[in-house]
Amino acid sequence: MRAPILLLCVLLILVVPSCQFSRKEHADLQPNIILFLVDDLGWQDTSEPFWTDTTPNNRKFHTPNMERLADEGMKFTQAYACAVCSPTRVSLLSGMNAARHRVTNWTLRRGKNSVPEPENLSIPEWNVNGVQAVDSIERSIYVTPLPQILKDNDYLTIHCGKAHFGAIGTPGSNPLNLGFDINIAGHAAGAPGSYLGKNNFSSAWRGGGKTWDVPGLGKYHGQDINLTEALTREAILAVDSALSVNKPFYLYMSHYGVHTPLEPDDRFYKKYKDRGLEEPEARYASMVESVDKSLGDLMAYLILLY
Repeated sequence: MRAPILLLCVLLILVVPSCQFSRKEHADLQPNIILFLVDDLGWQDTSEPFWTDTTPNNRKFHTPNMERLADEGMKFTQAYACAVCSPTRVSLLSGMNAARHRVTNWTLRRGKNSVPEPENLSIPEWNVNGVQAVDSIERSIYVTPLPQILKDNDYLTIHCGKAHFGAIGTPGSNPLNLGFDINIAGHAAGAPGSYLGKNNFSSAWRGGGKTWDVPGLGKYHGQDINLTEALTREAILAVDSALSVNKPFYLYMSHYGVHTPLEPDDRFYKKYKDRGLEEPEARYASMVESVDKSLGDLMAYLILLY
């Protein structure tokens, strides 16, 4: 009997499908786990409402797979979210909120604040170097990361997409140092150079530095493919590898979308323009639907397996 799937979809909230297994099944099987994380998505930026009623903003978007997941599972509508990237990601690794782990802003360069110090104000000594699994890195939070705990309990742990855990030059910049067996496209930066394969997922097209170039996806360079789609394909291949060695898996499916740059997914962009959305809303809406398609593709893949 295959292990059950526990699918967590993190927008600004946590969505968990209803699963009913006997106590014996829980004792005999380690559930496979997928944590599906969307970056910088507002609470009204889906067609699934996270309030008592659908809002005008909800009606701008089309996210049928998020609707389905919410209908089949559990939806939380009262939650707290950090307003920037790294604190949330560190919380998911550590189980601590930002007040405790003190990674209170987004990380990038070792020992440096990621934002200028406001005039007449002093920024506290927050942990600018992010999260680490070693205790030798200054201004960082030292933890035993969740993926390491799962790995120690015989899980194959897969990171796919945006990491943004630790500053450049620290061990935490590489997910492999945080308990992941497989790292697909994760590094220190919190935004992609580009979402387009024809741009090699690089920021060269806009004169940006190599810091933002998405690593490890060379086989898609020059192709007419969106980064969100490429990551979904790679995640499915990685899960296949876990199943081939008969291990339970933890997939941290962490999309770069819908972070800037706002580059449209051409599969969905025209639809939103035809509906009258102006720029950059049409581009953004196409990116939201691109992420929703990824969720749907993963759900369809799991149905084939189970």
